[in-house]
Amino acid sequence: MQFGMALLLIVILCSVAGSLIVQQRSAMEYVTRYGEKQADLILSLGLDHVFSTPWFIAVMILLCLNLTFCSIVRLPKTVRQAKALLHRAGHAAADHSLTDKQHEKLTAFLQQRGFSTRQSGESTVYYKHLFGFYGSFLTHLSFLLLLIVGALVMVTATVTDTTVMPGDTITLEDGTLLTVNAFRIEDETGSLDYTSLLTLTNPNTQRTLSREIRVNEPMNFGPYKVYQQTYGTAGKVLIENLENGAAEEIYLTESCFLTLNGVDGLFYQALYPGYVQEEDGTVTLITSSSYAYHDPVYDVLSVAEGTMTPVLAFPEDEMTLGNVRFTFMEPAAYPGLRIKTIHSELLYALYAVFALMVIGLALCFFAVPTAITVTREGYALHSSKPQTGLMIDIEACLTQEEN
Repeated sequence: MQFGMALLLIVILCSVAGSLIVQQRSAMEYVTRYGEKQADLILSLGLDHVFSTPWFIAVMILLCLNLTFCSIVRLPKTVRQAKALLHRAGHAAADHSLTDKQHEKLTAFLQQRGFSTRQSGESTVYYKHLFGFYGSFLTHLSFLLLLIVGALVMVTATVTDTTVMPGDTITLEDGTLLTVNAFRIEDETGSLDYTSLLTLTNPNTQRTLSREIRVNEPMNFGPYKVYQQTYGTAGKVLIENLENGAAEEIYLTESCFLTLNGVDGLFYQALYPGYVQEEDGTVTLITSSSYAYHDPVYDVLSVAEGTMTPVLAFPEDEMTLGNVRFTFMEPAAYPGLRIKTIHSELLYALYAVFALMVIGLALCFFAVPTAITVTREGYALHSSKPQTGLMIDIEACLTQEEN
């Protein structure tokens, strides 16, 4: 038991570390987040992928073996203990004397409390909660099944990575709708936040759930678990056809040529998070940033009559090429989501294991096996745990009879 508790403590500590430390990122990101010394420690111990390290898997195997010995192997001994209690009670001598009236009162009291009876010679054995002996067995068994089913869930779960623009909706395998209502890289104070506001709706059950997710704070909805995995920033351009008034907003995530006639148009190359303007007027573009794009710059080429002209454009700038007007808008930060799908059968099995654990714990704490030997001369109480409360109730019952 002590060895099992030590293993559980290791698993708990690893789970806390895996929740607090961002998993499976680049070494440079750990240096940026935690500092060089802490990053070296995290990487050397494998805390950047703690749940797949060989030592963590070894601990889980040892814990499974320990739980197996604490439950299945000990089951015959548990059965013998349950039988031994009745056998001991049937051959025990009374250690508390009774008068005839007290005997009648005690008999009525025990029957009222729901005790079952069996005859053993001249003694009557009243017993209750013998199934409480199996509380420890069921609890250990549920822990073992939890590890096994949990491992199956992790191995068989399907993982899909996708990007969704704010305001867009995607449809998952079973028809569930996932909408990204909003996404932010920074909070109100300017600190990095990486938060998505999601709404998931199941059209079949009409169940809807909205909540924010962050790194290491996923969202559960039916068989789905949605993680904030990564992020990006997309350019955004309003394209207007000046002839017919048609307009459309386009998100730009990679290089592309925007044109209506296939000849003239706008060639989008890149979006930069900011720029630095030198004293001589030259502009140096900032190529990367983990923060929001506060001074975004569009690097584009205007293509007209076979001539390509480099242009640096800013939000609210407009460019007209022939009958098409391009309006550069504020870039849109968007989330990269990781959607883990758990098979429904395993999900129900997981719920059943949790129910079994609750039953086992309830038996351990509230179903104490008890047997009371009653003869004409007296009675004796036998139990696997102290029964102070029951003894007080019996004494009060017998005293009341005497008065």
